[in-house]
Order: sequence, then C-alpha cells, then structure tokens
Amino acid sequence: MSQDIRFCTTADNVKLAYALSGEGPPLVMSATWLSHLEHQWRSASWQPWLEAFSREHNLLRYDARGCGLSDRDAADLSFEAWVRDFECVIESASLRQFDLLAKCWGGPIAIEYAARHPERVNRLVLYGTNALGRLRWSDRPNEAERARLIICAPGPISNALRPLPQQPFN
Repeated sequence: MSQDIRFCTTADNVKLAYALSGEGPPLVMSATWLSHLEHQWRSASWQPWLEAFSREHNLLRYDARGCGLSDRDAADLSFEAWVRDFECVIESASLRQFDLLAKCWGGPIAIEYAARHPERVNRLVLYGTNALGRLRWSDRPNEAERARLIICAPGPISNALRPLPQQPFN
C-alpha cells in the first residue's frame, strides 16, 4: 500500500502537506500532535492502523502547520488557523462528504469543523480527545488563565511557553 503526498496553500500562505491512501468511502483524520506523514506511514505504532483504514477507505491525513512536511515557520498557531487549515486540506482533496476521525488535540478541530459544516460530515469519531482541554482543568486554578495567555499572546515569549504539541516536529 502507498500514500500520495500532495500540498496545498492556505489563505495566509502556509504550505500544508496532506496524503491520500486507499480506496473506498472517504475517511478524514484530523492532524495529531507532532505529525509527519512519511514517518507516521512507516511507524510501527501507526502503520497497522493506517493500513486498516486504507483497505476500506480513501484515507486523508495531513501535517498541521509547524509539523512534518508542512511549513514550519507559520506565524499564526491559533485554533482558528488550525480549523482553516483543516478546511483548506479537505477542499484541496475535493471531498464533499466523509466520515471524520479525530484523536488527541485534533479532536477540538474536528468538532469545530463538524459544527461549521454538518452537511459534509457523515459521522464524527472521537478517540482520546476532548472539547476544551486545559480550559476545563478545575483542579489547577491558574491553568485556564495560563492557557488563554499562551493562545492569545504573540511573539517569542508565548512561543517558549506553548505546550509541546504546538512546537514544530523535527
């Protein structure tokens, strides 16, 4: 089995890598943290899943901005940018209706996409994810405020404070 890696460009001029594999009804996976299409394809932990999905589906995956084969120097790492990236990848792959699979930090992106485009999503499958993440940690009183500062503050200081999943994959 093989994957076809392609590229698209977002409205803010970020080049995103995406891959298609398999045949059948479309299955779209939202990006996971620290993704790299080529490494993930050969990974002992991912390969069985990707082969299984690709046997029965036309599987679409992508590297988020800052990760893998996508541009690593994107200035905007906001949630809204990630949702727009997801929309861009889906449009570039010319998918009209599909099942959507999300895990890890790709879950909130997939949830937002499904809420904005319910006519396109047949089924939404969430695995090991959440809707609000750090903003819901009630046992850590400063965590919600810290998360808001990291998300909203521009520049090198906020980049240094960002959690690992938002940093580029090397």
